[in-house]
Amino acid sequence: MAVQRKKRSFLIPILLLVAVLLCALVGLMTFTVWCDSQQVFHDLTVELGQETTLSIRDFLTPLGRPSRASFVTDPSTVDLSKVGRTSLTLMHGTQKAVVNVIVEDTTPPVAEFLTEYTVSVTDFLPQAGALVVKTEDYSQVRAYYAEAPVIPDDYSDTTVTVVVEDTSGNKVEGHCVLHFTDWLRKSCTLELGQQLTAEMLLVNPDKDAGLLDQEALKEISASLGEHTLTVTTGSSSAQCVITVRDTTAPALVLKNVQCLPGQSPEVGDFIVSVFDRSGEPVTSFGKELPDPYAEGAHIIAIEATDSSGNVTRKEATLWISGDMNPPVIQGADKDMTVEKGASPDFLTGVSATDDVDGSCDVTVDTSRLNLAKEGTYTITYSAMDNSGNVGTCQRNITVK
Repeated sequence: MAVQRKKRSFLIPILLLVAVLLCALVGLMTFTVWCDSQQVFHDLTVELGQETTLSIRDFLTPLGRPSRASFVTDPSTVDLSKVGRTSLTLMHGTQKAVVNVIVEDTTPPVAEFLTEYTVSVTDFLPQAGALVVKTEDYSQVRAYYAEAPVIPDDYSDTTVTVVVEDTSGNKVEGHCVLHFTDWLRKSCTLELGQQLTAEMLLVNPDKDAGLLDQEALKEISASLGEHTLTVTTGSSSAQCVITVRDTTAPALVLKNVQCLPGQSPEVGDFIVSVFDRSGEPVTSFGKELPDPYAEGAHIIAIEATDSSGNVTRKEATLWISGDMNPPVIQGADKDMTVEKGASPDFLTGVSATDDVDGSCDVTVDTSRLNLAKEGTYTITYSAMDNSGNVGTCQRNITVK
């Protein structure tokens, strides 16, 4: 009887242990089922450009257990290089869940901007992208002005704001100072005495003519050489190198000269007038004068040279003769009346005689006569002897 009681004393603890284990197992199963019924996964947000490999742990909540979680959808199908949302199916124990991988871009671009830029007013204003040195971003970017620039009326420096924006709307701004040039031409060449004008110096003469000092321009126009013109407007200043040159030879008017044998005329005896804008030209004979006793007509060359080396060469006639008296014209001393539209011969009855050469030819100048219009006109007769003496007389012609 004692032995049977001892066997029963071991059975009770064993039964209690089995009961505890069964309760623990039931509790564990109940807890597992409960956990599987809870939110064990969440969506995952990734920044564009972030280098990462998707892990199941990235999707678990604190209630999830990595050992019971796995991918149903292959995570390599998610493109992390594009902004957007991709769905994945995951498994936790017996529970399936759909989560989202969200790729977003919240990082503004990295950009370097020019701090200064020179704009020629003869060209178009630069595109905003021309003021951006380089950009870095994981998506495409575009550059634009925060406010469209304009060229100021006084060409002052202008600060512009350039915006670089990616496809997600992230922005970065930079500032650049625009300098405006070429509104004043860099160089200009003109002839001495030619007046400088706004059209010669300015790109927009109608608008900018008021920037020029007209008195200063007159002084430059009248002075040979190279001049630097500085024009300042607003915060802008520009220079133009103006070259005033003299390529025009002097104006020279000569007359024929008559002298007695043995006389030697001076250069000035042949000159009616001589002029050059650079000052008084130097005049001289172009070749040696003839023998002063060689009677007759001689062609004399006269040269006028200005300070720039421009030369005018003309010829006149030197008459060396003892005959100093011009021919006398006869038959033209009486006025004459002709019919309107007629064609009279005005040399009829007109002759010329020289005391040395005898008979001389007579010419008549009728350039002031109008035979188609009534009125009184004057014609001029001329005769020249072999010594160069010229005799003239005038005659009144009445047209009726």
